[in-house]
Amino acid sequence: GRIMFVGLFGAGKTTSIGKLAKFYQKRGLKTALIGCDIHRPAAMDQLSQLAAQVNVPCYAPKDIKDPIEISKIGIEKFKKYDILIFDASGRSSLDKELADELRKLGEFVKPNEVLLTIPADMGQAAGEQARGFKELVGITGIFLTKMDSTARGGGAITSCAVTGAPIKFIGVGEKADAIEVFDPDRFVSRLIGFGDIQGLIEKAKEAEFKPETAEKIMEGTFTMNEFLE
Repeated sequence: GRIMFVGLFGAGKTTSIGKLAKFYQKRGLKTALIGCDIHRPAAMDQLSQLAAQVNVPCYAPKDIKDPIEISKIGIEKFKKYDILIFDASGRSSLDKELADELRKLGEFVKPNEVLLTIPADMGQAAGEQARGFKELVGITGIFLTKMDSTARGGGAITSCAVTGAPIKFIGVGEKADAIEVFDPDRFVSRLIGFGDIQGLIEKAKEAEFKPETAEKIMEGTFTMNEFLE
């Protein structure tokens, strides 16, 4: 599968790529990153550093100034991989030049998914951005970033829903594993203040919390080992 990430400056695009790479890697899929952001000076370095942190390979050359050329080499380099994630260029606004570049890259890469990163604290303005990107590059979903304890993200979600672009993932913090698959029921329960029980259960499963440990705790034989786990 091929996933192309698009988004404006400051939306948390590169961080989200690192999170998604780790998410798929955890599920046993061979994942690699390809850096196609040729405009932002530190973009390639940032992507390489993130890749190293989550332990996935990355092709992000600083000497090639053509995203198509980079993609071509990257696709060849990682042809035995299950998932390739492409970091496309961002800008401070969606202008014609960026739109053309993204469209061409999309036509060449033929991604299965085009994910737009939008910060949760954008509120209603998120809808216009989603609409703009959707018309130009045909986004298939949204990665809502910066959904930490402060941002409830209701406005952003409502306005994105109007564009018909589904929210696929949410970023819920700084760390590489601070990512969740978007689940409307869970989201609403969190929005109105009920605890996110489902999220807790999943985290426990991911941490391989043993049933025996739970039983011991229920029986009251709670030792330092159970506490640690």
